[in-house]
Amino acid sequence: MGFTVFMTLPGLVILLTLAAFADQLLLRDHEEDGAPPHRTTIDLEGGTAVVRRPGS
Repeated sequence: MGFTVFMTLPGLVILLTLAAFADQLLLRDHEEDGAPPHRTTIDLEGGTAVVRRPGS
């Protein structure tokens, strides 16, 4: 019965709205984490990449 409700247009709208709301909650949770420290540099013209290990 529940699957049949989501096969209708109003049911699909409700399902997609709930999915978007859940997605925003997950994004907000990771928003505060920040980016990891910058350890890698890539020189495309020179053809080199430098990867530094943590703590060095």
